[in-house]
Amino acid sequence: MSVYRDANIRLSETVHPQLTATCLPGPDESVLGQYARMRPQLAAFHAFDKAHIVMLAEQRLLDRADAAAMLRVFRDMEQSDPIEIRAATSENMHSGEALLVQALGKEIAGKLHLGRSSGDLLAVSFRMTLRARLLDLLEELGGLRKDLVQLARRHVDTIMPGYTHLQHAQPLTFGHYLLSMLSGFDRDMERFRAFYARLNQSPAGAAILVGSAFPLDRHRTAKLLGFDGLALNTRDAVWGRDLEIEAHALATILAGNVNRLAEDLMLWSAPEYGMVECADGLCGTSSIMPQKKNPNGLEHLKGLVATSSGLLVSAVVVNKNPSTAPVFEWIRALSDHWRSYDELISGLPLMRAVLQTLVVHGERMETLAGSHGATITDLAALIVEQAGRSWRNAHQIAGIAVRLALEAGKTPSAIDAEILERASGLLDGRTLGLPMSAIANALDARASVSRQQLPGGPSAARMAEALALHEASLDADTAWLSSTLQSQADAAQALESAIDGLLADDRTG
Repeated sequence: MSVYRDANIRLSETVHPQLTATCLPGPDESVLGQYARMRPQLAAFHAFDKAHIVMLAEQRLLDRADAAAMLRVFRDMEQSDPIEIRAATSENMHSGEALLVQALGKEIAGKLHLGRSSGDLLAVSFRMTLRARLLDLLEELGGLRKDLVQLARRHVDTIMPGYTHLQHAQPLTFGHYLLSMLSGFDRDMERFRAFYARLNQSPAGAAILVGSAFPLDRHRTAKLLGFDGLALNTRDAVWGRDLEIEAHALATILAGNVNRLAEDLMLWSAPEYGMVECADGLCGTSSIMPQKKNPNGLEHLKGLVATSSGLLVSAVVVNKNPSTAPVFEWIRALSDHWRSYDELISGLPLMRAVLQTLVVHGERMETLAGSHGATITDLAALIVEQAGRSWRNAHQIAGIAVRLALEAGKTPSAIDAEILERASGLLDGRTLGLPMSAIANALDARASVSRQQLPGGPSAARMAEALALHEASLDADTAWLSSTLQSQADAAQALESAIDGLLADDRTG
């Protein structure tokens, strides 16, 4: 913090080396690795410095010659690596001013900070850095959703058992299961799009509490930095923390949805199920048991939610204090966002690789779907429809029939007319008179799926409708993402064009 924290200004001593090592420049690489010294935010600081200079010059708050001199320093940095150059100063958000001091001296460099504070520097960098990662994440999420649509389309007719309480339930199709997972990822996209609209509002010019008495053009800076508008209240723009907690919450929800899919596939890949199998390249083996094929990729994906949920709790705890109290805790916690989002950005392509190479054992799925009484609900429905019994009466007859079959050493799928009549007699002494052909059809898993004709059900017709809706949603989100990325690119180009104009005026002047 040598840019403004010198000895004999407000404080008589220089910064103690131990404070420098542990706090002021941010934890070093041994603590935070790639996230040390605000490295992920340096690109945002660089852009903000340039946009602020352009705005100050346009508002006649900064001599255009001085503005041009500053901007040339930044342009010269861009001929190599501005991020590494800034990181080397250990000045974090004030690295731009530190480099200008070296190049132009304190008098000119000191003009950069007019109307700004560490507060809006940090708030702007947080939103810009997270915005970039969010858009990367949504691109990967779109790819995952596309893969799920394609895989579901291939398995519209792949019958599989449903499960509740880890017990066999009514049969469905693997395609229907995949669309149930896709529905959660579709909602993730909806949540992230709504969050993006809140996130992409500019805190620039808010300073630390009340803005500035200088006539800054907040709208101009926002536009140059790719924001859609202003985080209007100047105190909230810097000290509001709900967006940070929301960012973690949304990441945790997405990671939880990834976890649910990974958990299911991992369970179903066990030999006892044998319904799916991961490609060898996504698996490991044992150092002692040569026969093992361990689904390592899925295990890694399950761990994402542990990281995300831990960082969410951390963010809530950091911000439980009086709203302007946790300053250095806040700065330290910013890197948690980059870790959480970076893990998801790398995790989603891994899930895509799992899905793209997944081996689905359809015959095994259908065999299991017809076992363990999964279609007894259909049998109860048959009793209602053809024997005229109430649902509860039919439900109890079917339940007695299952018990009788098991007691006789048979599976529930072996229930016949004789067993049903015994069950009905035990319940109320009445007969059913159901033909064996109707009973067999009720117990058939594939026929059961075809009967599920309500919207959203697993029958082929309903699946076709659902796939069309999911694809339309995916297309709309893809178009939104493309438009948003183009807006960001246009803003970056507008900033560089504004700099070009200032430099050209300086040369001609």
